[in-house]
Amino acid sequence: MRNPVLRLYLTVRKPRNFLRLLCLFITTSLILHVFRGYDADWGSTNLILSIEATIAGAVMLMVQEEAAEMQEKMLKALVSMAEAQHAMLADYGALLLAIKDADERLLNVLTAKEKNDDLA
Repeated sequence: MRNPVLRLYLTVRKPRNFLRLLCLFITTSLILHVFRGYDADWGSTNLILSIEATIAGAVMLMVQEEAAEMQEKMLKALVSMAEAQHAMLADYGALLLAIKDADERLLNVLTAKEKNDDLA
């Protein structure tokens, strides 16, 4: 989210901030409606709230898409790490088998030499 307007909107749209702003807007609208006759049929207030809800829906979908893209990238990186670890462990297993084989051959040579020494 590099867009400063989007960051500002999301900051204002945080539940606690938005609730305060919404209460202020409704209170102001009610006071102006009663004392000044502002928005006699509540059309402007309804329109403003509808526009904000539509914008909020669009912004939240955009943020959700960005989060899904980030999650996909993270999942791909995690799969790559798991594959690399699998390859490393396979190499390590092969190395351990090679060491085991070498140790067994050495043990066979040493036990065969001991038997030859005992016979002599």
